[in-house]
Amino acid sequence: MLSSLLLAASFQIGPFYEQKESYAAVRPVVSREGETVDVAWPLFTRHRDWWRFAYVVNWQRSGRGGFQFSVAPLWFNGRDPDKGAYAGLFPLLGSHPHILTVYDLKFGLWPLWMQYSVPRPSEKKWLETTVVLFPFVNWRSDGSWAVWPLYGVKRQRESLHRYALWPLFTWASYSEDRDTSGAGSSWMFWPLCGSVCRERERQTMFLPPLFSWTRTSSPALEAKGRAGGGFRLRCPWPLFEMEKTPRRSRLSVFPFFEDVSLSKYGGGGEESGVMRFGWKAVELYREKGEVQEVRVFPFWVKNSGYFRLWPFWETSSCGGTEKSRCLALLPIRWIPAVDRNWSKFWTFYERELTGGAVKHSLFWGIISWGGGE
Repeated sequence: MLSSLLLAASFQIGPFYEQKESYAAVRPVVSREGETVDVAWPLFTRHRDWWRFAYVVNWQRSGRGGFQFSVAPLWFNGRDPDKGAYAGLFPLLGSHPHILTVYDLKFGLWPLWMQYSVPRPSEKKWLETTVVLFPFVNWRSDGSWAVWPLYGVKRQRESLHRYALWPLFTWASYSEDRDTSGAGSSWMFWPLCGSVCRERERQTMFLPPLFSWTRTSSPALEAKGRAGGGFRLRCPWPLFEMEKTPRRSRLSVFPFFEDVSLSKYGGGGEESGVMRFGWKAVELYREKGEVQEVRVFPFWVKNSGYFRLWPFWETSSCGGTEKSRCLALLPIRWIPAVDRNWSKFWTFYERELTGGAVKHSLFWGIISWGGGE
C-alpha cells in the first residue's frame, strides 16, 4: 500500500500535476500529449503541423513547403504548393486557393465584387461564379444568372430552375437523370400552392411547406417484382409527417414522437433505426431491429462501449481497456482537450480495467489500489 501511494505521488499531485509515458500536465497552465501542447486551453494549442491562439489566430503547414496564416476574420496569407503565394485583407482585397467549399476565391471591396469556382465531379468540370453587390447580382460559367430577388436562372445537372420575385414564383424543368426522379417539371406560387410532376415523383403542395402529398415510384425495382413505390404526407409540417419508401420509413409527431427506419434498397429488413420521444430528449438507436443505444439527454447514455449517468459517472471501453470516472460534469462525450486540461479538477475517482487487472485512484492518486493479473 505504501509503495502504491509513493508511486502515485511521484506522478500525480492532486489535480494540478500528472505525468505518464506520453503525457504530462501542470493544470490548468500547460499540458502535453503526444505531439499536442496546450497552454491555458482554449487560449493556445500547438500540434506538429499547426498552432492556434484563442481560435482567432491560426497557422498551419502543408506539404511541399505550403503554409497558411490567418487572423479571423480580417487577415490571411500563405503559400499554396501549386498556385503560389496568396493574401487577403477582408473585406478590402484578397485571394485564396481553397476556403470552405469554394476554390480560387477572389474578392474586392466585398460585397461589391467576388469571384470563385466550385467543382462538379459528376460533370467533370469546374463552374466559375461572379457576384456583384452580394447577394443581388451573379452569373456563372454554365449560363446561370440572377438579379435577386427579381429574376434568376440556375442550371443544375439535368435541370433548369427559375424564379421571379423570389420566393413568390419558382418553376423548374427536368431532363432524365439516373440519380433523381426523372424528366418532368415543377412550379410553386408561394405561399399558396405548388406541384411536382416527374417520371418517378408526383407532389401536390398547399400553403407550402405546411401541407404536401408525395407519391414516388421505382420502375427498376418494380421490373424485378419488388415494391418500388412510396409516399410522404405532411399535414401540417413540421407537426405531422409520415413517409414510406423502399429505403426509409418515418413517422413524426413533432415534438412528441418520431420513429425512423432505414432498410436495404429493395428490401431485406431493417438495417438501422431510431425512436425519439420529446424531440431528442429520449432516443433509442437500433441495429437490425435490436436496441443498441439509449440516450436520455443529458442524464443517461448507454451502449456496448459507453455508459454515462450525468453528472456522476462515466464508463468507456476502447482497445480492451475500460475506464470509469466520477464525477463526469460534461453533458457530452469525452473531449480530448478538456480531459487534458480541466476534467481532473472534478474527477475524484477513476478506475481502469485491462484484462484481469484493475486499478483504482481516489482523490487524484492520493489513495490508490489495484489487483488482478
